[in-house]
Amino acid sequence: MNFQTMSKQRKYVLIAAAIGAVSVFLPWYTISVFGYSSSVSGMHDFGILVFLCFLAAGGVTLLGDQTKNLDKTFWMVALIASALAALLMVFHLFRMMDAFSYVGFGFWLSLLASIGLLYAVYRYRSPTDNFKSGFDSLKGDIESRMKSTSNTTSTTTRPPDTSSTNNNNSTTGNTNPPL
Repeated sequence: MNFQTMSKQRKYVLIAAAIGAVSVFLPWYTISVFGYSSSVSGMHDFGILVFLCFLAAGGVTLLGDQTKNLDKTFWMVALIASALAALLMVFHLFRMMDAFSYVGFGFWLSLLASIGLLYAVYRYRSPTDNFKSGFDSLKGDIESRMKSTSNTTSTTTRPPDTSSTNNNNSTTGNTNPPL
Protein backbone atom coordinates (compact mmCIF):
# COMPACT_ATOMS: atom_id res chain seq x y z
CA MET A 1 0.00 0.00 0.00
CA ASN A 2 1.45 3.31 -1.09
CA PHE A 3 -0.61 6.14 0.33
CA GLN A 4 0.85 8.71 -2.08
CA THR A 5 -0.29 6.83 -5.19
CA MET A 6 -3.79 6.05 -3.88
CA SER A 7 -6.76 7.67 -5.56
CA LYS A 8 -8.33 10.64 -3.81
CA GLN A 9 -11.48 8.63 -3.03
CA ARG A 10 -9.53 5.81 -1.40
CA LYS A 11 -7.43 8.25 0.65
CA TYR A 12 -10.41 10.10 2.06
CA VAL A 13 -12.37 6.92 2.75
CA LEU A 14 -9.39 5.33 4.48
CA ILE A 15 -8.75 8.44 6.61
CA ALA A 16 -12.41 8.77 7.66
CA ALA A 17 -12.64 5.04 8.41
CA ALA A 18 -9.46 5.13 10.49
CA ILE A 19 -10.67 8.15 12.47
CA GLY A 20 -14.01 6.42 13.00
CA ALA A 21 -12.43 3.15 14.12
CA VAL A 22 -10.23 4.95 16.65
CA SER A 23 -13.11 7.12 17.89
CA VAL A 24 -15.09 4.05 18.96
CA PHE A 25 -12.45 3.42 21.63
CA LEU A 26 -12.65 6.99 22.97
CA PRO A 27 -15.17 8.07 25.65
CA TRP A 28 -18.72 8.16 24.31
CA TYR A 29 -20.34 8.91 27.65
CA THR A 30 -18.82 10.79 30.55
CA ILE A 31 -20.38 11.44 33.94
CA SER A 32 -18.97 13.36 36.89
CA VAL A 33 -20.41 13.25 40.39
CA PHE A 34 -18.80 14.93 43.42
CA GLY A 35 -15.36 15.05 41.82
CA TYR A 36 -15.44 11.49 40.57
CA SER A 37 -15.55 10.97 36.84
CA SER A 38 -16.31 7.89 34.80
CA SER A 39 -16.51 7.31 31.07
CA VAL A 40 -17.62 4.54 28.73
CA SER A 41 -16.24 3.89 25.27
CA GLY A 42 -18.32 2.98 22.25
CA MET A 43 -17.24 -0.67 22.19
CA HIS A 44 -20.54 -1.98 23.44
CA ASP A 45 -24.08 -2.35 22.14
CA PHE A 46 -24.44 -0.86 18.65
CA GLY A 47 -20.95 0.68 18.83
CA ILE A 48 -19.47 -2.67 17.86
CA LEU A 49 -21.56 -2.66 14.68
CA VAL A 50 -20.42 0.90 13.92
CA PHE A 51 -16.83 -0.22 14.43
CA LEU A 52 -17.32 -3.14 12.02
CA CYS A 53 -18.81 -0.75 9.46
CA PHE A 54 -15.73 1.46 9.71
CA LEU A 55 -13.49 -1.59 9.27
CA ALA A 56 -15.48 -2.81 6.25
CA ALA A 57 -15.37 0.59 4.54
CA GLY A 58 -11.67 0.97 5.26
CA GLY A 59 -10.93 -2.61 4.27
CA VAL A 60 -12.38 -2.37 0.78
CA THR A 61 -10.11 0.60 0.04
CA LEU A 62 -7.14 -1.71 0.45
CA LEU A 63 -8.44 -4.20 -2.14
CA GLY A 64 -7.91 -3.95 -5.88
CA ASP A 65 -5.96 -1.36 -7.85
CA GLN A 66 -5.37 1.45 -5.38
CA THR A 67 -4.47 4.03 -7.99
CA LYS A 68 -8.06 3.94 -9.29
CA ASN A 69 -11.36 4.65 -7.58
CA LEU A 70 -13.26 1.79 -6.03
CA ASP A 71 -14.93 -0.49 -8.55
CA LYS A 72 -18.72 -0.76 -8.49
CA THR A 73 -18.90 -3.72 -6.10
CA PHE A 74 -16.44 -2.29 -3.58
CA TRP A 75 -18.03 1.13 -3.92
CA MET A 76 -21.43 -0.32 -3.05
CA VAL A 77 -20.01 -2.23 -0.05
CA ALA A 78 -18.32 0.93 1.23
CA LEU A 79 -21.48 2.97 0.61
CA ILE A 80 -23.68 0.50 2.51
CA ALA A 81 -21.22 0.26 5.40
CA SER A 82 -20.82 4.03 5.69
CA ALA A 83 -24.57 4.65 5.41
CA LEU A 84 -25.25 2.06 8.12
CA ALA A 85 -22.65 3.64 10.40
CA ALA A 86 -24.07 7.12 9.83
CA LEU A 87 -27.67 5.97 10.37
CA LEU A 88 -26.77 4.19 13.59
CA MET A 89 -24.94 7.22 14.92
CA VAL A 90 -27.74 9.67 14.04
CA PHE A 91 -30.36 7.29 15.45
CA HIS A 92 -28.41 6.99 18.69
CA LEU A 93 -27.99 10.77 18.85
CA PHE A 94 -31.77 11.26 18.69
CA ARG A 95 -32.34 8.43 21.13
CA MET A 96 -30.20 10.05 23.81
CA MET A 97 -31.36 13.66 23.54
CA ASP A 98 -32.41 13.70 27.20
CA ALA A 99 -28.86 12.82 28.32
CA PHE A 100 -27.18 15.21 25.91
CA SER A 101 -24.81 16.63 28.52
CA TYR A 102 -23.20 13.21 29.12
CA VAL A 103 -22.08 12.68 25.53
CA GLY A 104 -18.30 12.43 25.27
CA PHE A 105 -16.01 13.63 22.51
CA GLY A 106 -15.53 10.11 21.16
CA PHE A 107 -19.20 9.96 20.20
CA TRP A 108 -19.03 13.31 18.40
CA LEU A 109 -15.87 12.26 16.59
CA SER A 110 -17.48 8.98 15.57
CA LEU A 111 -20.59 10.80 14.34
CA LEU A 112 -18.50 13.22 12.26
CA ALA A 113 -16.35 10.37 10.92
CA SER A 114 -19.40 8.37 9.84
CA ILE A 115 -20.92 11.36 8.04
CA GLY A 116 -17.52 12.21 6.51
CA LEU A 117 -17.09 8.62 5.40
CA LEU A 118 -20.47 8.60 3.71
CA TYR A 119 -19.67 11.90 2.03
CA ALA A 120 -16.24 10.71 0.82
CA VAL A 121 -17.59 7.44 -0.58
CA TYR A 122 -20.40 9.16 -2.47
CA ARG A 123 -18.74 12.43 -3.49
CA TYR A 124 -15.54 10.99 -4.95
CA ARG A 125 -17.13 8.07 -6.80
CA SER A 126 -16.38 7.32 -10.45
CA PRO A 127 -18.64 9.13 -12.93
CA THR A 128 -20.15 5.82 -14.03
CA ASP A 129 -21.07 4.72 -10.49
CA ASN A 130 -24.72 4.96 -9.50
CA PHE A 131 -27.01 3.03 -7.18
CA LYS A 132 -28.55 0.81 -9.84
CA SER A 133 -25.28 -0.27 -11.41
CA GLY A 134 -23.73 -0.69 -7.96
CA PHE A 135 -26.51 -2.99 -6.78
CA ASP A 136 -26.42 -4.91 -10.07
CA SER A 137 -22.67 -5.36 -9.79
CA LEU A 138 -22.92 -6.48 -6.16
CA LYS A 139 -25.74 -8.89 -7.01
CA GLY A 140 -23.83 -10.33 -9.97
CA ASP A 141 -20.70 -10.74 -7.88
CA ILE A 142 -22.58 -12.59 -5.15
CA GLU A 143 -24.36 -14.83 -7.68
CA SER A 144 -21.11 -15.73 -9.44
CA ARG A 145 -19.49 -16.62 -6.12
CA MET A 146 -22.48 -18.75 -5.16
CA LYS A 147 -22.35 -20.60 -8.50
CA SER A 148 -18.61 -21.21 -8.25
CA THR A 149 -19.05 -22.51 -4.71
CA SER A 150 -21.80 -24.91 -5.74
CA ASN A 151 -19.77 -26.14 -8.73
CA THR A 152 -16.70 -26.90 -6.64
CA THR A 153 -18.54 -28.91 -4.00
CA SER A 154 -19.31 -32.38 -5.22
CA THR A 155 -21.81 -34.77 -3.79
CA THR A 156 -20.33 -37.86 -2.27
CA THR A 157 -21.86 -41.17 -3.21
CA ARG A 158 -21.31 -44.41 -1.47
CA PRO A 159 -19.69 -47.07 -3.65
CA PRO A 160 -21.65 -50.28 -4.11
CA ASP A 161 -21.01 -53.10 -1.67
CA THR A 162 -19.01 -55.73 -3.53
CA SER A 163 -17.91 -57.71 -0.50
CA SER A 164 -20.92 -60.03 -0.42
CA THR A 165 -21.37 -62.37 -3.34
CA ASN A 166 -24.62 -63.88 -2.13
CA ASN A 167 -27.48 -61.52 -2.92
CA ASN A 168 -30.16 -64.13 -2.34
CA ASN A 169 -32.18 -62.60 0.49
CA SER A 170 -34.95 -65.19 0.41
CA THR A 171 -32.94 -67.75 2.38
CA THR A 172 -32.25 -65.41 5.30
CA GLY A 173 -35.70 -63.92 5.45
CA ASN A 174 -34.31 -60.38 4.95
CA THR A 175 -36.25 -58.48 2.32
CA ASN A 176 -34.00 -55.43 2.38
CA PRO A 177 -31.24 -55.34 -0.21
CA PRO A 178 -27.66 -55.29 1.12
CA LEU A 179 -26.00 -51.90 1.52
